Amino acid sequence: MPLDFVSMEGREMLEDLRIGSGVPDVKGSAPVALLACVPSAECGCPEELWRIDGVQALIHFEEDGACEAFLFAGDWEAERTFDCKSMPALRAALFAWVAEIFDDTGEAKGDEGV
Repeated sequence: MPLDFVSMEGREMLEDLRIGSGVPDVKGSAPVALLACVPSAECGCPEELWRIDGVQALIHFEEDGACEAFLFAGDWEAERTFDCKSMPALRAALFAWVAEIFDDTGEAKGDEGV
């Protein structure tokens, strides 16, 4: 993946960590970003909205472990249930699922959508 994003915080940290070379001045958006972390409007359960390589991903955490994830990419959508006991476990399951769906070129594979 080409270098195309550096946040302000990332710039400061890289400047402290790097020896000898500065941080390139790049523009663009983060390939992964947490856009919202709120209770569900329907039931109050925790939900998070992520952008992962241009795909919007919504995860819904249920205390009993019956969690859901939804992917939205224009005219392509997918959903899946996960058995997770914590929000960090649900996040990890989401990212693993997205990694399964996308091939090396970053294009969505086949018919995983609904």
